Order: sequence, then structure tokens, then C-alpha cells
Amino acid sequence: MTAADLADTKPRSELTERLIELRPAMKRLLGAGMYRELAEELHSVTIHQLTALAHLKGRSITMRELARYLDVSESSATAVTDRLVRQGLVERGSDPSDRRVVRLALSPSGTTLVERLETAASSKTAELVSVLTDTQLEQLVDILETLATATPNPDCAPTSTNAGAES
Repeated sequence: MTAADLADTKPRSELTERLIELRPAMKRLLGAGMYRELAEELHSVTIHQLTALAHLKGRSITMRELARYLDVSESSATAVTDRLVRQGLVERGSDPSDRRVVRLALSPSGTTLVERLETAASSKTAELVSVLTDTQLEQLVDILETLATATPNPDCAPTSTNAGAES
């Protein structure tokens, strides 16, 4: 980095603040607005329910596993599941090795909805990043991969020795 580059670089605290300011716009761009074409089907589906549906794709899991994944109590996971079952998106089944255990899986309607959501997300993401150059897109992916692997759980505090240095 040259002296001119250093002079043009904003202080880390300024950049961090700008990143925080951009979060609502990013949430809007990458959030529920992404699924406008599915609005009618999603009118009564919450974010927790969408997260549960995506996690159930192609697998059967227990209520405890769903609760752990959603980071909620088992009773909250049961409430989410109850609503998804009533909407015909999830099916409850028994565990062949332990009849006391309830297993959850997507219903055919749930599978179709998740596939449509994935298609919409893919399309919208491609549209969003179309304004980036190939180099910018490569940098963005590299940055997001670094962030995704830096902390195993995004709710955990960073483990770096600089954690909290720029609050």
C-alpha cells in the first residue's frame, strides 16, 4: 500500500459505522423483499418458519434438533412446527427407533415452497450483484467467506484480541 493509498483510507471506526448504517439497506435487499413474487403464499409465514423450512429441506429431524438450530426453546420450536403443520408445509412422523421421538419433515407442499424460495433467492441475488464487476463480486464473496468462517456462531462475540476495541 502506498502513502497515497493510506491517506485515502478511512479510519476503521468510520468504516465500521458505515457498515452499521448500511445494515437496514442490506436487510431490505436480501431479506423478505426478495420473495415478492411469493407474497401470497408467504403472507402468514414468519422468518423463524422460513428458517425452519429451509433447514428441513431433504432431511428429517427431531424437535430438539430444530430448537437447537433455531436457537429457541423446544416449546417455541413446537409452536413454530404447529403453525407449519396447520399450513400443510411440515409433517410430523414417528422415529422408528424410539416411538416417543417426533420427527419433522417437509410435506410435498413444503418442499415445493422451499424450492420456489431458493429459485427466487437465486434470481434476486443474481440481479442484485449484476451491478458489481467480476472483481468486486469476487472480493465480496471472499469477504463474506472470511466473515462466515471467522466466528462459528454469528451470535458469539469475536474471538480476536481486538474484540471490542472499536465499540
